[in-house]
Amino acid sequence: MRRRSSLPILPDLLTSLLPYIGVLCLICFLSPASAFSQQEPPADAAELSRNLLYHPAQRIEFAAGAAVLRAAEFTYRFDPATSQWTVTREHNFDRTSTSRALKSWKDARRNVEYHFTGTSDEKQGELEIERVGPDGSVPVAHLVLWTLDQVAAAWLPHLQREFRGLTVEQVKKDFEPAEPEVAAVADDGTHLWLAIQHYSGEGWLGLGTLVQLDPATGEAVVRQPEELAISSITQIAVAGGTLWLGARHINEDSVEPTVTLTRFNPASGEVQIYEPGTNPIVGRIVTALAAAENFLWAATDAGICRVALPAEQWTCWRIVPTVRLVAPTVVSNRPGGAARGRLAAGSYEVRWATAAFLEVLTPDAVEGWLDPEDLDEYTQRSFEQDPYLLANVSSGGATVMRPLIKPGGDPLVAPQVFRVALERLGAPNEDGWQKVSARIGWIPRGSLAVAPVLQPISP
Repeated sequence: MRRRSSLPILPDLLTSLLPYIGVLCLICFLSPASAFSQQEPPADAAELSRNLLYHPAQRIEFAAGAAVLRAAEFTYRFDPATSQWTVTREHNFDRTSTSRALKSWKDARRNVEYHFTGTSDEKQGELEIERVGPDGSVPVAHLVLWTLDQVAAAWLPHLQREFRGLTVEQVKKDFEPAEPEVAAVADDGTHLWLAIQHYSGEGWLGLGTLVQLDPATGEAVVRQPEELAISSITQIAVAGGTLWLGARHINEDSVEPTVTLTRFNPASGEVQIYEPGTNPIVGRIVTALAAAENFLWAATDAGICRVALPAEQWTCWRIVPTVRLVAPTVVSNRPGGAARGRLAAGSYEVRWATAAFLEVLTPDAVEGWLDPEDLDEYTQRSFEQDPYLLANVSSGGATVMRPLIKPGGDPLVAPQVFRVALERLGAPNEDGWQKVSARIGWIPRGSLAVAPVLQPISP
């Protein structure tokens, strides 16, 4: 793949110092006394929190009537006879890669295998499909999935949100067509449907694309619903006589939502998008889809839903990272701070972590004061309702919120709050300071184990 540099030109002074900086770094690296040679640097809080708290199901299987949903480190099993979940710690890393493109796909029903090759240049992104069977290898289709003109026109409104005044010609100058990849394949009994993803970082753009392939004739049709224009389509399932899709942006070092669960009717072209708040689904990024009997299973960054079809009766659960205390435990307002009391034995949801402490939701709340500008910023950046942001560790994670004990007070003794909703208490005072509360506390991490629990969501 080609890469476009987006680094600014270094000032002359810094440029002149680069050789010396390089020598100094080499000396530090080779020196026995170097800190790097003594020990590995500890993971930061964002990475620790991701590893402890972010466990979306990324693969769905069915065995002996049970639904088996696999996260990287845990497996969720649903028993339809009892409607109960069992959560076990299992290493599923090899089965749950979220970025690996399909280079081939086995069509067991027809006893053939399809091979996929995506390419791109400055003008267009293409996909080649090849069928390999008992009679050897046969080219099936060579498709142009998008051109530079198409991606520039589709992405322009989105890019203008950040770069006002941007034109199509500037987009065409600064960006190139991305290389298409097959993310998933579904069989509706007549056609194969290929979900196409693309990497939208470092100057590449693609289009939300499905490829409809007729295995009998080899005819391939490109379908590009307007509602998914700037998405990568990463998940696909056939259920209830229609297609169900999951989509997102795939960037250099992060994932971002575009649309949540999407239903696409191939016959009519109708698209329906299921967003949180308008239906029982939780989460903003679909991480796995599968269908069995009359049910669609949809996993997201925040939970799992089972949808009975065709009536679309939803049953959903939220993935709740939980720690169980077997004895009363000291709780404080900040990591390592003075004890404010004890938490009773029981289970508590974990929202953030450091190397030595866990932030948990508590029955009682801490109170404090915030400048209105800080309150607005904290509310936007705490990502309390967006678990997928735990995976974007390059951004540094959630912003620490410090409700001061009194307006203008000392922030060093203030409570520390991460990824927890702040509740406004009354109106601001005459100087504009807002009193808030947050139901959090910090407990020593020690040898406590954090594991996900599936919590039913009331309809």
